[in-house]
Amino acid sequence: MLHAKFNGDRLREARRFRSKSITELADALGVTKQMISKYENMNASPSRDVVFRMTQTLGFSREYFYDKDKFEMKSSGTFFRSRLTSTQKEKVPVEYVKKWAAVLRHFLEIYVDFPELPKITNIEMHSSIEEQAESLRDDWDIGEKPVDNLMRLLEEKGFVVASVFNGAEKVDAMSSYIKIDGKGYYIIILEGGNYSFYREQFSIAHELGHWLLHSEQVNPQELEMEEYKKMEQEANEFAANFLLPKIPFQNDVKVDPTNLDYYITLKRKWNVSIAMMVMRAFSLGIINSEEYKRMQRQLSYRGWRTNEPMDSVKHISEPIAMKQAVELLVENSILKGYEIPKEFMANYGVALPISLIEQIANVDDSYLEYKEPQIVSLVDIRKAKNS
Repeated sequence: MLHAKFNGDRLREARRFRSKSITELADALGVTKQMISKYENMNASPSRDVVFRMTQTLGFSREYFYDKDKFEMKSSGTFFRSRLTSTQKEKVPVEYVKKWAAVLRHFLEIYVDFPELPKITNIEMHSSIEEQAESLRDDWDIGEKPVDNLMRLLEEKGFVVASVFNGAEKVDAMSSYIKIDGKGYYIIILEGGNYSFYREQFSIAHELGHWLLHSEQVNPQELEMEEYKKMEQEANEFAANFLLPKIPFQNDVKVDPTNLDYYITLKRKWNVSIAMMVMRAFSLGIINSEEYKRMQRQLSYRGWRTNEPMDSVKHISEPIAMKQAVELLVENSILKGYEIPKEFMANYGVALPISLIEQIANVDDSYLEYKEPQIVSLVDIRKAKNS
């Protein structure tokens, strides 16, 4: 490592992950914009002092900038919810989290068996999104029952789910099919925690729709604006059909379809927001256009667009699959917590900040930090007195 060459790609990656422009980084490091470009394009190597300032400014270790990937990654593009209003600056950090989540899962699979991602089958046999949603429910033995916790269900089915907090206000979620050294993963990344469990359910169902309908068909980054809008509408339609299947939901909502208070009862059962259920009732023709508009006004008047009844009662779900895997390794003395980042770096050439690995794996802060061994312990005071 002492004689390794500075990796400009890593500087560009760290800068973009921290949402810094070339100008912002240049100012922080006390160098020119042109010099940052030279570093990133590997036309110049920074001095030790500049590298030290990089580590302080960007929060990545020196090793990160002098290593290179020891794995091959292939991606079929990224599906961004809220892509139409989100900026490139907001989307780029999540792209890197997507990659690192896939690599971390690949690493953990060296030691732990995870469920295998299901194959997409029989899609062409179904003529509508509704039928495809019903078919997937049947394949997964859900039938006409509500989905209690979609995040947990998808983790059980082999999907990789991670939550990050990068402050991207206009990115709710994203997903992508990725291969790491030939092994395929479907990654779902949720941004932030400023939403309810019920909104989270829909966001995850939306990404599930992309997996089923689009992940083997299109590269979202190659679509025109209107094509992207159509794809997003299809994912929304899938989410509505998957979470609120037509016949059982129709039977429930018909009891009192224009009474918003009744929708609180339905929310307890179906685990979907009231706003979403009102929209679904309208799309199914259970309420007409005038009733729908009146109910929308009522939602606004009651303040339910920002905070619905029950939103504060049920906490959002957090991913547990990689968390359980990491804890399994540590608790069974297969690896010590602080050894996991080291082994990860040795296997993949990526010295990620420990706090970032902890966030992606959803383990407690400092869980992977080195801890001094306890050399002495307290004696039993009562026993000492009696001796």
